[in-house]
Amino acid sequence: MLSQARYAQIDNYLDLYRFAGKLNDTEWQDEILGRLAELQQDHSDLEFQKERNLQQQFVEVNRQILTLYQRLRCHTLEATDEVTNKLFALKQRRLELGREIDELKHGHQQFCQ
Repeated sequence: MLSQARYAQIDNYLDLYRFAGKLNDTEWQDEILGRLAELQQDHSDLEFQKERNLQQQFVEVNRQILTLYQRLRCHTLEATDEVTNKLFALKQRRLELGREIDELKHGHQQFCQ
């Protein structure tokens, strides 16, 4: 998703592009288009890294949940309130991470369309 600052930056470049068009300065317009393409690539790279980080966190939380359940099943861990609370907190975090990943994917799809 684009931030307000990013929207303002793109808007400013588009204004410059129109101004360059009024001046019939195609070289300047090409430079502006190049910078806009760089902005989009920078944004895509940042979003990809953020999504990848969230997915890694999601996998780690899942691993922790599975480990706790395996230990409970093998009776190497006792089902206490503390363990129950930890499982609940991990499941909540997993839901949050899933929502964040979905928001990134949904926002990215809107940006690309």
